[in-house]
Amino acid sequence: MGITKKSKIEEIIKHYSDYTKTYLEVVDSAIQSHRSADEEIMLDYYFETMKIKSGQKLLDAGCGVCGPAIHFAKKADIAIEALNISDTQIEIAKDKIRASGLENKINAVCGDYHSLKNHYQKNTFDIVYFLESYGHCLNHKQLLESAMFVLKNGGILYIKDYFKKDLADMKRVHKIAKLMNKKYAYNLPCLYNTLSILRKQNMDIINIGKPKFDDDGGIMSAEFSEKSNLTLFGEGEEMFSYADIFEIIARKPNASDVK
Repeated sequence: MGITKKSKIEEIIKHYSDYTKTYLEVVDSAIQSHRSADEEIMLDYYFETMKIKSGQKLLDAGCGVCGPAIHFAKKADIAIEALNISDTQIEIAKDKIRASGLENKINAVCGDYHSLKNHYQKNTFDIVYFLESYGHCLNHKQLLESAMFVLKNGGILYIKDYFKKDLADMKRVHKIAKLMNKKYAYNLPCLYNTLSILRKQNMDIINIGKPKFDDDGGIMSAEFSEKSNLTLFGEGEEMFSYADIFEIIARKPNASDVK
């Protein structure tokens, strides 16, 4: 029998049950690999790039322990639905939300983001964002169609994640990507496939590029890998870059824009 969706989801839940404590020994509250050494700079960048403003309703899809959501809610009068498949992380998130006094702004829920239609009504959110959570998705088409369903007309979709590189030696890329997927309960996406799905859903692609904040050079990521024994390259094995980090900003057209 092939690998089932249920078993893959169980792998994601187990990964964060096993390693969330270690992640939080390395980072402040935003569990991301490509990051700034100063977490506040990175989160301010997301806030400004997504053009978050008071009065909006946001969906943090794959919210981690709500580090970004809490940061955003402190900066603007907004409402955030935070969804995460990991009950371990949701419990930590709820504690952090209470400690920050933001229960009236952030609602953290344990649930599967593949089925946003089961959690939220159509045209609910001004912004739906994935901060290195898109890569856990088992079915990118289903997830993006679901995200578009819950986005308001004119709403913004923001994805920041790793995407598999196209290199001359794809055999090496596939080998390490397969190992990454296994160790990190990931499903490393393809940029071109993601863009194709968005275009077929009539999404307006506003920007594709590298996040514009100075990263830490992979220091925190390497520290986590060492602490958790989740390294991808063996001793003496040549390391190489097998994935690019990109941000994608897309807009759901207004009804009047669709011809």
